[in-house]
Amino acid sequence: MGFKIKLAAALIAVAVGAPVVGANAQQLIAPVITNQSYQPAYSAWDGFYIGAQGSLIGMKSHETNTVVAAPPAKEQLLGDIGGSAGVFAGYRMQLSDWFVLGVDAELNNVATQFEYNGLNYGALKWDTAVRATLGYPIANNVLAYGTVGYSWGRFDLSPGLGGGSEFTAGGFQLGLGVDMMVTQNIMARLNATWTHYGVNTVPGPAGRTSEPSNAVIRAGLAWKF
Repeated sequence: MGFKIKLAAALIAVAVGAPVVGANAQQLIAPVITNQSYQPAYSAWDGFYIGAQGSLIGMKSHETNTVVAAPPAKEQLLGDIGGSAGVFAGYRMQLSDWFVLGVDAELNNVATQFEYNGLNYGALKWDTAVRATLGYPIANNVLAYGTVGYSWGRFDLSPGLGGGSEFTAGGFQLGLGVDMMVTQNIMARLNATWTHYGVNTVPGPAGRTSEPSNAVIRAGLAWKF
């Protein structure tokens, strides 16, 4: 009789304790993770953009001709500060948490004027550029980047050297900038570049050369698609 009572008590204890043991065992099992938990994070930088910008331009040019300097001093350094307005567009792809690769292009109408002896000597009329951008996201909506590319500019020195003294020059361009996503689709831009257009032969009498370069600060707004 005593054995039956003990057996019944043991069965009752097992029946009561089984849910508790089952609950404890379930806590030891790793949680099931669905595919939704692995959706990639949203990138503010993937995609195309197009915008408008205004620029402040600091120009200089080493001019060699008999107009700006009589022999034997054949070279004169001319400077100018002007501005420009233009458009830009590009595409970016975020490759990792710390690397954004892109391509950027611009076209600007430029207002500059070189002066020599108080008179208009010539100007840069327009410029365009294509460049690669290498960026690092310093915040979810802020991208710091460097650029390397090539720029072309149209120079008109006819006021100083006579009709036909126009040429198009190209040169390498380096730059730094910061872009910020103000909203999901509106991007603000601030960047600076330096461009050297090389030594160029100016049409007209032999021996005339022009070696322009510039530093540009740009501010713009773009729509990101």
